[in-house]
Amino acid sequence: MTVNVVNHKDFLVTINELLSNSHTVLDVGCGIGETLGKFCCPIKIGVDAHRPYLENAKSGDEFLKINFTAERLSELFLPKSIDSVTLIDVIEHFEKKVAWDVLRQVEEIAAKRVIIFTPRGFFKQLDIDHYGLGGESFQRHRSGWEVEDFQKHGYNTIIFSKFHDQSNKAFLEVYGKNAKPVDALLAWKDC
Repeated sequence: MTVNVVNHKDFLVTINELLSNSHTVLDVGCGIGETLGKFCCPIKIGVDAHRPYLENAKSGDEFLKINFTAERLSELFLPKSIDSVTLIDVIEHFEKKVAWDVLRQVEEIAAKRVIIFTPRGFFKQLDIDHYGLGGESFQRHRSGWEVEDFQKHGYNTIIFSKFHDQSNKAFLEVYGKNAKPVDALLAWKDC
């Protein structure tokens, strides 16, 4: 499998291209819905384990809000019941074994595609909730991801070169103003 490398930060353009033939999307770990609100699908469902994020979702972001844990999604959604499932800046918050189980579940739920966006490698992140909504324990990063992790499970990948840098508050707090930027990975799998 080839890996494309891009030198821009507009990952939403690529995600919306991947969602272009989807009528429904489930965004796992949607937070306050900032990214989900920018998806092109007409029917949007957001799941988050931290209820205050959903209660404080940005106005104008119309989506169905479900307070539920990612580790038990198959109890809530039937197989092939949603066109596409996204996990945007989510899987790094799980230990790898748990993350692979979550991915197994969403691959069963998705009728068309699973899309993942995550830092490349281990991106240390402190227990700080930049929304100020008490979700500190949900913000810690517990795993790091590389292209090979996804490729061996049949995912296509794009590297967003130097995506995380000093413009990212979490990056700046942990790595400082002189640190080298960290790449991000976009991975997707057709179901």
